[in-house]
Amino acid sequence: MSTAGVTALIAGNIARTTYEDLSPQTVQVTKKSILDCLGAMLAATTLGEGCREIAEIVAQGDGRGESTIIGYGGRAPAPMAAFANGSLTHPLDYDDIDDFSRLHPTGSCLPASFAIAERLGGVDGKRFITALALGNDLVVRLGSSLQDHNQGWSRPPIIGVFGATAAAAKLLGLDEGQMAGALGMALNQAAGSWEGHVGAGSVFRGIRDAFSAKGGVMAALMAQKGLIGGKQAFEGKAGLFNLYFRGHYDPARLVDRVGERFEGAGLSFKPWPSCRVIHTFADATLRLVREHDIRPEQVKGIKLTVGSDGRSRCLPAEQKRRPQLAIDALFSLPYCVAVAVQRRNLVLGDFSAEALRDPQVLDVAQKVTWKYDKSYNRRLVEAATVEIASNGGQSYSQHVDIAYGHPDNPISDADLQAKFRDCAAYSVKPLSKATVDKVIRTVSDLETAPDVVPLVRLLA
Repeated sequence: MSTAGVTALIAGNIARTTYEDLSPQTVQVTKKSILDCLGAMLAATTLGEGCREIAEIVAQGDGRGESTIIGYGGRAPAPMAAFANGSLTHPLDYDDIDDFSRLHPTGSCLPASFAIAERLGGVDGKRFITALALGNDLVVRLGSSLQDHNQGWSRPPIIGVFGATAAAAKLLGLDEGQMAGALGMALNQAAGSWEGHVGAGSVFRGIRDAFSAKGGVMAALMAQKGLIGGKQAFEGKAGLFNLYFRGHYDPARLVDRVGERFEGAGLSFKPWPSCRVIHTFADATLRLVREHDIRPEQVKGIKLTVGSDGRSRCLPAEQKRRPQLAIDALFSLPYCVAVAVQRRNLVLGDFSAEALRDPQVLDVAQKVTWKYDKSYNRRLVEAATVEIASNGGQSYSQHVDIAYGHPDNPISDADLQAKFRDCAAYSVKPLSKATVDKVIRTVSDLETAPDVVPLVRLLA
């Protein structure tokens, strides 16, 4: 397929799409994304490293208080509110994810959407859902079309800024030409180095969506003012794919059934607070201990069958068996499996400083071993096999092919709501049960809301 006109085609689709174009599944999943991401944000107000500091920086600035800072309270100009709220979406690695592209679209798109909706006022639920669905669709399309990931770039903020721009620009009502120009403005704000992920002491990995959310709001507002960005943000000689990814992308996949299929409808939701690779293993372990009533003291050994991604979550062995920080534990297969055996669940409290020192969990973690099987390697989340040997000589085995929370193994409404309640319990501003219930009801019926602003302000 020719790459000519890709940006224009996408911009036109975003500008023209209405709520009536969305499938019922797209609407339902988009509402789930809103509730899921809001929960992750609330928990990060106390558990997310760097989030409070960013909120303080934003609060100290001057400017019109037009958009709410979630959790910490107060209002700020829309771009800065998006920046503060964007810092909350990913520190706990608990927001939604597309398992194929491995991107977290709502983390960038939701803070930008809320900031613009408050700036405008009177944005009804249908309009808001449409904007967010389009932003999430674009992020997944861009990420899924990539054929080369190993460039030293951090893809989530680089690609997320385009989704945030699309959502913000849609709410502003930009036409096709303005939309293309906004995406061009976004290109000039797309940034993110892998050094921020691996650099010692760096908090960038957690707060990265602050930059893409703010950039998206700025790009949309500049385009609304008539400022013109490049019109070939994606396919241009120095556009996204050529500049960052050496032209290694599939334009056909990028535009396949654009306007008919909304990729955000295929998002996965994390039932447990951990790296997504760990979820198949957590699921298998929880099934075993619950179904066979296996107690920690009965466990002689636990063997995991892993692919490359799983193996990386087991090494270095001693560090993974005794993680010192929450972020290390979130990426540790031995620790997470041990928690699942010891506590028959995996929740935010299992990653506190006190929990990381639990001798019973650490004892089980020492019994976790693994074997590598290259057949488990795939672009989607790896399959998992967990084998538990008991002191009495029994052996139990469980294989999980599709991670819980994936559209083919969807999370239940009850589990998603329970997750939100657990997250909300960590909000820096204590929320009453009545408020939590109201948030859940409001999001569930969001398409009927005359204005989404009251939802945000429940969480201020």
